[in-house]
Formats: sequence, structure tokens, C-alpha cells
Amino acid sequence: MIEFVYKENAKNTGPELKLDLPKNVRQIGEPEENRKIYIEDYVVTYLKRFAKEEALSSRMAILLGSSERMGGIPYLFIKSAVALKELEYSEGGIPFTDEVWAQVYSTIKEYFPMQDILGWFLSVPGYPMELDPGLAKIHVNYFGGVDKVLLVAEPTDGDEDFFAYENGRLTRQKGYYIFYTRNEEMQRYMIDTGDGESIDEQEHFEDRAIKSFRTIVQEKKEISGQKRVMTFLYTASTFLVMVVLVIGITLINNYEKMEGLEVTLSNISRTLESREDTEIAYAENAAVQEEAEAEEAVSPDTAEQPQEEGEQAEQTPTETAELSQPEQVEEEQTGQAQADTVEQPQPEQPEQPEQTQPEAEQPQAEEAQETQEAASQSAVPETYVVQQGDTLLKISRKIYGGDDQIDAICSLNGIDDSDHILVGQKLLLP
Repeated sequence: MIEFVYKENAKNTGPELKLDLPKNVRQIGEPEENRKIYIEDYVVTYLKRFAKEEALSSRMAILLGSSERMGGIPYLFIKSAVALKELEYSEGGIPFTDEVWAQVYSTIKEYFPMQDILGWFLSVPGYPMELDPGLAKIHVNYFGGVDKVLLVAEPTDGDEDFFAYENGRLTRQKGYYIFYTRNEEMQRYMIDTGDGESIDEQEHFEDRAIKSFRTIVQEKKEISGQKRVMTFLYTASTFLVMVVLVIGITLINNYEKMEGLEVTLSNISRTLESREDTEIAYAENAAVQEEAEAEEAVSPDTAEQPQEEGEQAEQTPTETAELSQPEQVEEEQTGQAQADTVEQPQPEQPEQPEQTQPEAEQPQAEEAQETQEAASQSAVPETYVVQQGDTLLKISRKIYGGDDQIDAICSLNGIDDSDHILVGQKLLLP
């Protein structure tokens, strides 16, 4: 025979223990002051269904969980139950054989290794009634101790009570607590033993108090979920409002920038039009001055004397040639015999026309150059606005007709890099 060894919790020594009691609980009756019993809701539901399967016969199970002490009072927390489907209570007692205990310990080791035996469950048809005195003997032999209890239930009506061994007999406890938690170990045990995949899905008992409590808990969860949703929506709405405000401010700033850009473009356009009008006026003035200077250049007072000198220079070679020709004929006729010894002198070409011609043209060229310089000086504007594609080289050639004014433009405008000018930049011209 396997000796059943029970242990009483001896944690009453040392510092006072502060237990973390379940928060979601429902009180049944008036619990005793010298013993506090807590049973998990899944276990209650499972035992009721287990008893109802054989309503006309007795059913038994082993209660598992943990026990603690606080203030010298034992606290029992029943978290699981192992069904003994092959055992049945009779007048001869309950046959707790070695094979039964071996099966119980094997199940505990596999599914509930961290839990201890806290008592047993007995379903008896026709309860409530006075318990058989033999039950007290069985309880003492196999479940002795202040931290072991007996749960007796009626399979059809669902009445149930806890008993504890006190003063030499099993004494009915006045009340206990049902607590609610996620009992995954019990669910796994039920699935593996074929008792159903979920206790909630297999529950068929009409317990209004349990349903009411679960309804309240569910409503609290829904309210909590709604609060979280409302908080999220409020946060999202606030964020959306902030985004709209930022976008609005950005659009306003961009609108102001666009207005400023439009004004700037209008000013540039007016500047360009004014620049074009100024250039046209300069060009017209330069043309008028060139025409006036050209008329002065061809007037009799300035061009008569060089023209006369040119005509004289043109006539001198002709006359010289006419005078030299007869003399050459006479010499050829009278001195042919002496041609081998005396060389006929050749007439000298007059050099005066060659010297006279440049002297006549020089004043006219100087006057034309002075006229061109005056026209250029009068046509140069005081400022210039840089256009698309302009460089200082192009500007110098465009205004001065050459690239000799680049350094002067850079110096006058404080430009360090002659290749770096901006479109719309206003340049001072030397």
C-alpha cells in the first residue's frame, strides 16, 4: 500500500507573510474566520459537469492547488481537479488502492507539477443529508490536516458545501470564495483527457450569480476598451488638428512668399522694359551724332584742302609721264648706234603722289576715329541689368565693342570672380 503523505503548511514561523489574494472573487455564504477557502471558477464548473454525467451514482475527484498561512489562518487556493472516474462510493467505503494513487500522482506530475493535494470531491445523489461516519474515517486516513477539505455536491440540483475535519468529525463550512483567472493548466488537462476543449464552451449549468458576475466583468472590459478607443480617437483628432494647422500656416507663408515673388518679377520686368527703352534712346542718340559727325566730315571747310592736294598729286605723275615720253622717242631715234655702249636713262617715277596721298587721307581718318569714339562715349549707359546668358565678356563686347573693360567693370562693382554674375543684377558701367 502506498502511504499517502500529506503536509501542513508550516509557514507560520518567521516574518508575517503578506498574501496576494485574487482580485476578481465572488463570496458564497459567510466564510469561516479560522479558515479561508478559495476555489477557481473553472474547477467549480468542471466538477458540476463531471457529477452530472453520472447523476444516479457517486463520482469522486482529487482537489489540487496551494495553501498558505497569513495571521495564523490557513488560506486554501483550489486551482485544479483530477477526476477518478473508476471509483464509486459504497457502504464498504472508497477503494483508494495503490493503482489509483499511482494514477493520481502521474497525472499531477504531468499536468500540475507545482500544485499540492488539498482534499477531495464527492458527488452523492440526494444530498444534502447527514454524512456517513465512514467518510470522516476516509478523510482522516487519506486527507488529514487543517489544510485539507472535502467538497460534497448534489449532481442534479447543484447544491455544494465544503467540510473540514474539526473536533473529531467533518464540519460543514459556512462559506467560501470563487475566484476567476485564466486556468490554462486545467484547460489542457480537459483537452487531453477528452472532457472538452473549453470549460466555457461545455458549461450547461444555470448559475445566475456566476453569469451576472461575468457579465459585469465583461461590461467593465468593454467600457475599458471603449475608453481606450476614445483616448486613441482623441489623440488622433488632436494630431490631425495640429497637422491641419501646420499645413494652413505653411500655405499662408507660401502665399506671402508667392506674392513677394510676383512683386519681384514685376519689378524685374519694369526694370528690363526701362533698360530696353534706355538702350533704344542711346542708340538713337548715337545714330544722330554719327550722322552729324559724318556731315561735318564731308563739309567743304574740312575736306576741300585735302581733296585739292589729292588732285594735284594725281595730276603730277600724269604730266611727268607726258613730258618724258617725247624725250624718250627722240633719244631712241638719234642714238640707236650708241645703244650698246650708252644705256638709255629711264625716267624716274615721281614719289610725290605716294607721299601726298597718305597725308591727305590721315586727317580724314583721325576725324572719323574721333567721331566714332565720341559716339561710343555718348552711347555707353551708366548701368546695365544682367540678362539670361550674359557674361562680363559679352557685356564688354556688347557695350564697348571689345573685352578691355572687364577689369574696370569688376572693380567698379566689387566683383571678385568675373565668371560669377546673376540674372537681374544691376552693374555700374565705367
